[in-house]
Amino acid sequence: MRMPRKLFLFLLFPAVFSLFGCGYRLTSDPTLTSPVSGKNIAIPLFVNKSYRANVGAILTGSMVDEFARRTGGKVTPEKSADMVLTGTVLSYSSVPIAYSATDTIKEYRALITIEASLTEKNSQKVVWKGILSWSEDYPAVTNIFAQPRGMAFQNNSTANNALLQNSEDAAIREIGARLAQQVYERVSSGF
Repeated sequence: MRMPRKLFLFLLFPAVFSLFGCGYRLTSDPTLTSPVSGKNIAIPLFVNKSYRANVGAILTGSMVDEFARRTGGKVTPEKSADMVLTGTVLSYSSVPIAYSATDTIKEYRALITIEASLTEKNSQKVVWKGILSWSEDYPAVTNIFAQPRGMAFQNNSTANNALLQNSEDAAIREIGARLAQQVYERVSSGF
């Protein structure tokens, strides 16, 4: 029995196209090279335009850790670098997001927005540039020191403020780690 011509062409076209491919490749394809592959990268201190102190330093530390881990320690001082990753903390905010039945804040959300760019040092060509944000929720720490019955009331607001500050600092460090991952992935994929 002979195959009709239309059916033959219908089956032939997909077979031919599958041989040539469509030009797309997976990002894990070993034939694709990352712009940072084998390069020494400098990461100067991020500029902090937010009201929150030390956010620029925390973000810089996170970037250095992420790039050193992923590039095998190719983060170097600027004088010996092939590429420079610069960044600016554009904003930081922390807002309450959850309340108790008595209208007490139970949880906050910290949000950091950064702008970063990777530049080839000698040619000053911008390899990648982008604006990224990440948020992290953290608990409000209030009234953690209950007064035993019969004891005089003591003001524990200093202890509560210190614990709240520690909780917020942990959220900022987590945001820094997440933003560093995002930057590395964007830079490596060329997007």
